[in-house]
Amino acid sequence: MNRVLKAMAAAFWHPLRSRLSTFKLVSGVVMALLMSFVFYFFSCAMLEAFRLMTVTPEFDIWVPSEKERSFYQLFFAFVSTLLAQSFCLAYWFDGPRRFFERGHRSAVQIVNGQRNLNWYFLYWFAKVFLCWFCIFSFPGAFYAFSLYPGFKHLFILLIIVLFMHPWVAMRQAFKRKTVKWMALSAVLVAVLAFGMSRINVVDYKSLDNAFLSRNVPHRYSLELPETETLEKVEHATLSKNAYLVQSKDKTESKCLIVVDGKTVDLKAFSESMEDWRLCHNEADFPLLNCRLNIDKKVKMKDVDEVRQALADMRFYRIQYAVVPRRRELDVRYYTFLSLHSLRIPVRFLDDSLYQKWIVDVSEIPNQIVVMPKGIGTFEINGVTTEGKECKARFKDLIRQDLNYIIRFKVDDEMLYGDYITVMASAMEALNDLKEEYAMERYLKHWAQLYPEEEEEVYYRFPFRFFEDK
Repeated sequence: MNRVLKAMAAAFWHPLRSRLSTFKLVSGVVMALLMSFVFYFFSCAMLEAFRLMTVTPEFDIWVPSEKERSFYQLFFAFVSTLLAQSFCLAYWFDGPRRFFERGHRSAVQIVNGQRNLNWYFLYWFAKVFLCWFCIFSFPGAFYAFSLYPGFKHLFILLIIVLFMHPWVAMRQAFKRKTVKWMALSAVLVAVLAFGMSRINVVDYKSLDNAFLSRNVPHRYSLELPETETLEKVEHATLSKNAYLVQSKDKTESKCLIVVDGKTVDLKAFSESMEDWRLCHNEADFPLLNCRLNIDKKVKMKDVDEVRQALADMRFYRIQYAVVPRRRELDVRYYTFLSLHSLRIPVRFLDDSLYQKWIVDVSEIPNQIVVMPKGIGTFEINGVTTEGKECKARFKDLIRQDLNYIIRFKVDDEMLYGDYITVMASAMEALNDLKEEYAMERYLKHWAQLYPEEEEEVYYRFPFRFFEDK
């Protein structure tokens, strides 16, 4: 092997062959190999460190696909090998000028080119990494922004530039003699990079499991209801997340309550909520609310038990976590959206107050009665209606008389997903009517109204939704 390398050096580097001793030739190759492996291991370790920085408060973490991870590892392997090759060339050609030596200026150009390339690339790569980190520092940003596969061509072009740049000075010094050496270098770099990229430096699957096992939506395959009417959670410090999920025990399917990553019963849930409330200023107590993340397959009898516990503790504000029906990003990105903040239904409060509301509600002329008829099917004023048709049905009935009330008979065996379908459909229908009225009266979209105009529209189209026992 040494003879072959020496022969190639003598054949293609004739003007400078005297500068390469056997020791310098072999030691350069050995140091380049060691450097490529060290830089590759460091790059893979930095990738995992970067992933640790993307962990969200819900213990979600950026998990690249197998193709994406393989691509990044291959990129790191190529970069490591090319930087090591650049270092090797600089090492070979570096040295003081000898008496009557020809071509020393070419050697200096080659050495400076390799060193400048290494330092400039590392400096540039550090800036890109910093920008990438700033973007991914926002919780869940890795679902909204990804370099692979949309920008993979940039990585490929970068590898080509890194490979071609060292040969610019070599080409100027040795003209066509560098073509065969460059071809051999390309083959060796590719073989080494592909082989090195197969090495998994870190047990990333164990790292993923360490966090995702504490992520409630991932652990229990949480499926939230979908709707078009939603809002971003504001004042997150005044809202506490609670999860109602289905047990994964196939022998006994039951609803579980998860708070702060722990599975609790109703009593422990109440204690946890009370401890959280005591951490706030007393003036904020009326503003505190519980954000319920409920699987759409959970039955309403389990949801009602939690809502009754909240009412008993005088938590009157409640939010229901939902996801957009039409979405551009991964569903796991939307962890900050809810239905409009609502008060706990009066049926969970004082019974005398509930009876009074029954009397008041019965006097409203436009009674819209909704009863569950089956999974995804309802009866609205005696007409069987599918879930996707509820919105249009509500719009027609509300338009007939704006002095309306939607009375929803909630069944214990009803699925939570169907419950949200009815409530969200009513909200969506009302929003459409507000939009139509705003365009008709003010010639503007509802979102463009001035505060006094928006107040007038709200007054004309109030949300009246009443749950019957």
